[in-house]
Amino acid sequence: MIRSITLLCLGGALIFVRTSCAPGPTSSSPSTLSPNIIQQAGIDLEQLEPNEVCVINTNLEETQEVDKFASAQGYIKKKRRILENLGVIMSIFQVPPGLTVNQGIAEFRQAFPTFPIDANHRYHIQGIHHDFDILRYGHLLVGWDKEALRCTATPLFIGMIDTGIESTHPFLQPHNIHRQSFLQENTVIAPTTHGTTVAIQLVGQSDSTTHGLLPHAVLFVAETFRERHPNQIIEATTWGIVQALDWLISKKVHVINMSLGGPNNALLAFAVHYTLEQNISIIAAAGNLGPDGQAVYPAAQEGVIAVTALDAKLNPYLHANRGNYIMLAAPGVDIWVPDGKGPGLFHSGTSFATPFVTTAAAVLKLAHAQWTPAQIAKQLAKDAVDLGEAGKDHIFGWGLVQISKHC
Repeated sequence: MIRSITLLCLGGALIFVRTSCAPGPTSSSPSTLSPNIIQQAGIDLEQLEPNEVCVINTNLEETQEVDKFASAQGYIKKKRRILENLGVIMSIFQVPPGLTVNQGIAEFRQAFPTFPIDANHRYHIQGIHHDFDILRYGHLLVGWDKEALRCTATPLFIGMIDTGIESTHPFLQPHNIHRQSFLQENTVIAPTTHGTTVAIQLVGQSDSTTHGLLPHAVLFVAETFRERHPNQIIEATTWGIVQALDWLISKKVHVINMSLGGPNNALLAFAVHYTLEQNISIIAAAGNLGPDGQAVYPAAQEGVIAVTALDAKLNPYLHANRGNYIMLAAPGVDIWVPDGKGPGLFHSGTSFATPFVTTAAAVLKLAHAQWTPAQIAKQLAKDAVDLGEAGKDHIFGWGLVQISKHC
């Protein structure tokens, strides 16, 4: 059954509006979103799918009204999906020739003044890789050892939204990995290096000290990243990420790792909010735009656990974002991961710090199955080793994450 919420997106502003609610598609209570408007100073065209209007709508009659308006104004419906687990219908319309995104915003706001409006934004993975040597230190800093590893014997479902993974990698066993692509046909699929690295960090299989943090977990990989030519830009869109969240809800994952980031977006904000309401924690990379970089989403959204990176000496990663949304810090500079073809590679970025916090959240979820994402976040903050200024700060958040051994 579709709930009575209407969300419309086209580049520019973010508005949430709630009307009366019918029972949602799951047993949990419906989302509660307060009216909210976020004005954006300008639109970077490289952050948007060109000329696309995104619509989320949960009322079939209003969907027909949107279709009628769009057709009359020369918009072309490009695609539509029913997302049963989010309880919404998502559509994309093409802006008529000669019309800018801002003009489209104005048109739709005039016709539907209570609808949220936003673009089909692009999101990027938040890491780079190195091929030089350094000491392995990540597991030690977060307190992950054989005792903690025994905590994960209970079945645990981990969600991950990323690039595809290298299915034949010797450290990734097919029996505990499920994959689903959310890329359109004829799309150039992004290289699998980033997703494979994150997957190995989470569930890598090995008898050595280089095993993944959660080798007994079941991993659900939502593949959303393409490679856009001619500049070989690796990116995902709002359209794909929202569908990925819908799929992961259906798989009843315990936590979701999102080593990606980009602009604020009404559709993504709704999907993230609804996912959190299903008692699924979301852990996201804080971004690699530097100390003065703009906030990265979904990490900066309320309720999401934003992760920054630090090195073996507990220094902040040079390129990591800073801000009041930073929640926790984790090892993310020169993280060694085997590549299956040689001695392995070293990777840096908030992308590769995020799995450590995902693991910590997952272990808490095993011990406290009924805890909400807010309760999980509160305990992680309490357990963290304070760094920098006393208490929470804009560089390290609450400090270095620690993985609980009390399962």
